[in-house]
Amino acid sequence: MKKCIIFSIVLSLTVLILAACSGSGGSDGKASGADNGETNGESDVKIPEGATEVVMWNLFGGGDADYMQEIIDEFNESQSDVYINNVMQDYDEYYTKLLTSVAAGKGPDLAISHTSVLPELISQGLVQELDSLGSEVGVNWDEFNSNILEATTYEEKHYAVPIDTHAQIFYLNNKLVGDAGLLDEDGNPKIEETPEGFVNFLTTLKDKLPEDKYPLAFSTAGVDSYRLWWSYYTQLGGEHILSEEDIDNPEYILDVDKAIEAANYLRGFYYDSEVIPLNLEDFYTEFQSENAAATSTGVWATGTWETTEDLDFSAMPVPNVFDQKGTWGDSHTFVIPYYQNADPEVQKAAIQFMDFATDKGAIWAKAGHIPAKTKVIESEEYEELPYRSEYAQVANYVNFADHTIYGRGVQDIMVRNLDLVWTGEVTAEQAFKTIEKEIKGLID
Repeated sequence: MKKCIIFSIVLSLTVLILAACSGSGGSDGKASGADNGETNGESDVKIPEGATEVVMWNLFGGGDADYMQEIIDEFNESQSDVYINNVMQDYDEYYTKLLTSVAAGKGPDLAISHTSVLPELISQGLVQELDSLGSEVGVNWDEFNSNILEATTYEEKHYAVPIDTHAQIFYLNNKLVGDAGLLDEDGNPKIEETPEGFVNFLTTLKDKLPEDKYPLAFSTAGVDSYRLWWSYYTQLGGEHILSEEDIDNPEYILDVDKAIEAANYLRGFYYDSEVIPLNLEDFYTEFQSENAAATSTGVWATGTWETTEDLDFSAMPVPNVFDQKGTWGDSHTFVIPYYQNADPEVQKAAIQFMDFATDKGAIWAKAGHIPAKTKVIESEEYEELPYRSEYAQVANYVNFADHTIYGRGVQDIMVRNLDLVWTGEVTAEQAFKTIEKEIKGLID
């Protein structure tokens, strides 16, 4: 509770500062003083005469930024009534700026939010529910993957249009795995999907690879390790860390036995079978340089690997070694910030673009992400993209972060304490005792 009060004070102070710096909102007829980009070096953008301008903030970089701009350009060129003014923001400061700017009435007309952050925006009344606007434009919610869509709803209302899911998966170096005799005649890995079977696959690689090659390049600490733990926790039947009935006042409901079992299973990769070298400086580089037979990270790496010269690789879901299918995942979504005096024409134009953009999911999939609309996944354009269809099915069973306002805080606590398990400083049992204490302190 103390942390929430402190955050509220800081947010209020920041809002006052922003309001003082920006002047009165809404006087120019824009959506409650939506930022037209002038503070972001975009004042020279020429809006076509007669077009409704929609200022969009996004946090994308690299290939993600390029593919989103491609979709925006296609939309702007497809008609003359609406113009999406795309304003790039710094990723590290994005959510702080978004929350404070919208609260001050000085944010964008349209924004990007991760599903994991959406409950914070909903709780603070900073995003618009989309059902009425969606009906006007003709958004068909049934076109979206139900698992992805469900993570963006609250009290049976839609608060975001999901663009994708980006999940934790595995990548294999086909040459190294093949040389170890672990590919079948169709090029698929010979993995028995049991806890022992997957360990056997990795230890066989260890035994048969050259001495300077690794079975599995992976981090000893950080979010990737947490995400793989969450995948195994889900496969064991663990669903939550916090309850979701009340996003503001959740309870701690972690299944501790399953959490410990998942942690010990992953810890065994480091210390029992020793298939992951400890403290690799950059496991991405190790896989990209063909020094490792396998790695695990998010689907976004697909775009990196396929542009790496002569890298023969394949992609696959995290092997479902326990009783249930499961993996970690998050989603990028479009949201419409809430303003008291919002221009309905601007909001309608924004959701019109959101629907268009999600129809263009095959463009977005070039970044490796799994499009949110089922019809895109089933399209010929998507199926022609290499690698993506090999893992697209995980969208049906991705286990998203618990739908509460504490998502980011909980992840920080989990990562920090599980890192001590992976580095061998504490046992899983000790880590989860600390985790329980810290998370209960966060939410109380």
